Amino acid sequence: MKSRYVQYYVEGEDEVKLLNTLKGKMGLIRAGKVQRLNATTHLLTPARLRTLSQDTMVVLIFDTDAGNPATLQENLDRLNQCTSVSEIVTIPQVHNLEEELLRSCSKIHTIQELLNSKSRSDFKHDLICVSNLDCKLTKHGFQIARFWSETPAAPYQNIENLSAKIKL
Repeated sequence: MKSRYVQYYVEGEDEVKLLNTLKGKMGLIRAGKVQRLNATTHLLTPARLRTLSQDTMVVLIFDTDAGNPATLQENLDRLNQCTSVSEIVTIPQVHNLEEELLRSCSKIHTIQELLNSKSRSDFKHDLICVSNLDCKLTKHGFQIARFWSETPAAPYQNIENLSAKIKL
């Protein structure tokens, strides 16, 4: 089914920055609106669901190293009941965004190398602040085919990785 609109829900500002780069400057994923909502810790409210346009694909991107699978399942149930939602795409990040980027960039061995961060803890701040993320990803051999390509372990092993539905 081809949805007219795409709504991404991601955990944090670093994922917002990355998705905006992947869909905008790099053109590697479907265009759509990106909002913060950790689908494994926060429930989709009826008010938020009412803002969805008819025929919307909802994409839930979430880390698998934390959170609660029961909360994710409740969100999936709520989305399945929402008449505006035409399709639900789940994308588990195995284990988190940093691990996904390490797996996807062939020319780095630590996440700090991607942005020349002083430490792993500085990386998220650096990612949010960098102005040429597309250039940094390209320079370090980013491959969209390797990004969001793993199957999660327990307790998220039953959540299908449907990232191919948004990759261009």
